[in-house]
Amino acid sequence: MNIFVIGNIFNTSGVYTHIKNVTEELVKLGHSVTLYTPSFLVDSSRKKVVEELKGVEIHPLVYFYLENGVTTQIRTFRYFINSHMVYFNWGNLGFDKKILDELPSKVDIVYDMHEDAITLRLSYHIAKKLGKPLVKLLHDEPFRNSFGRGYRHFLGLKGWVYDSMMYFFYKADKWAFLRAMRDGVLRGIASVSPSAFYYSGLDKVSGKYGVKTKVYKPGNAFDKDILFKYRKTRNKSDFAVFYARLVPQKGLYELPKIARELSTKLVVCGKLYNESDKKFLEVKGIEYKGYLPYDELYSTVANAKVLIYPSHQDGFSLVVLDALALGTTVVAYDIPAIRFVYGGLKPVKIVREYDVKGMAAVANKVKEMNEQDYEDEHNDEKVRQFLDLHSKWENVAKETEIFLSSFVK
Repeated sequence: MNIFVIGNIFNTSGVYTHIKNVTEELVKLGHSVTLYTPSFLVDSSRKKVVEELKGVEIHPLVYFYLENGVTTQIRTFRYFINSHMVYFNWGNLGFDKKILDELPSKVDIVYDMHEDAITLRLSYHIAKKLGKPLVKLLHDEPFRNSFGRGYRHFLGLKGWVYDSMMYFFYKADKWAFLRAMRDGVLRGIASVSPSAFYYSGLDKVSGKYGVKTKVYKPGNAFDKDILFKYRKTRNKSDFAVFYARLVPQKGLYELPKIARELSTKLVVCGKLYNESDKKFLEVKGIEYKGYLPYDELYSTVANAKVLIYPSHQDGFSLVVLDALALGTTVVAYDIPAIRFVYGGLKPVKIVREYDVKGMAAVANKVKEMNEQDYEDEHNDEKVRQFLDLHSKWENVAKETEIFLSSFVK
């Protein structure tokens, strides 16, 4: 297949990890992959990632954006508004209109590897001009059939404002998807876990328009050759650990409350996106190590007896997957992504969302487990099978290949 990918390789989250590994593996499987990052997502501060992709052809316009100082619009209020208003500006591609005149000569399918409506608008116009099917990938839900994202529960008044805005924005995002399906351009929707469909109901709506849906199993993977070097299920050190993007939706504001209830110190690793939030890490019981190199991060997580993960927003959670691969037990909130992907695995303990005392209590019990019981949970057959399935990005690429090829005649 000749696959034209819309993907943000400058993303700093697990989205980049998925895009990089899956596109590279698709090339290894014999497919031709050309990747285009929209101008509004290009980040010159991370231009080295362009050189990291192996075998994937980067569209020349991406280099043009980097050379001409185009900067990312992500994390700006203007982008936030515009990204949810695309339905009302369906024909306005802005600077990215250039791509319509510089498309590859051979394309069998357009694969948009983001759930956002703003990339859907672009990929829609690309697929329509090419006369080729469009398939969309969901890492998170593109919209929810609910009142916002629940931010009011941990952001107070600010959260109420955000959720109120999202209530209306989600309607516009849904209309964008409905238009793309109704027009016969969007032909398939895949997801890295069932949670995106659970929140959006897209798997039910899509049937009306003959759009196929699929949950990839596995939807993500870890690098076994690297992580298993650090794996450790015995002789753990006496501390708990947390690592993720240090933002409220990942549970940042709850960390001090959890730390107060823990019987050991909490080591926190990760990038702080707002300096004003540093006060949540400068409290008794928390040791903040900042953003660590991967070798130091993996060693820290592998040595911890337990990883606490009070995240409110996830589509899959590579953090939990990596922790399991490193041999560390996880205590997480009962959100759909955790429940659907990791439910039933003994080393993943699930507590009610927002129950900080319950999370700490379970973490304390894990800390007191004897080594044999702890190791037995990690060597449980169901856990071993889960890790084996998720230990190769090739497995994810093959799931992707099967789904995409079903649209190519």
